[in-house]
Amino acid sequence: MGNTSGAKYKHMMYNVSRASQKSGKKLEKAIARYVDLMKKENAQGETKWIYKTRLKANARLKRYGVTQAMLDAALAKK
Repeated sequence: MGNTSGAKYKHMMYNVSRASQKSGKKLEKAIARYVDLMKKENAQGETKWIYKTRLKANARLKRYGVTQAMLDAALAKK
């Protein structure tokens, strides 16, 4: 039957706060990844890998609501 006491954890001393936030820097990492991809494209030119990766990166940026101004600011920093 298993644990039928309604308790979520098997013992009292379980550290509930151990689970941390997983998506804290997702937006920053998506922008950094796109900037690195643009640098690689400038260095190597248009390759099939860069083309496919840029499509995925553009979709990710659109999903996160990243604007062109945010990308320009990140490019200016690097």
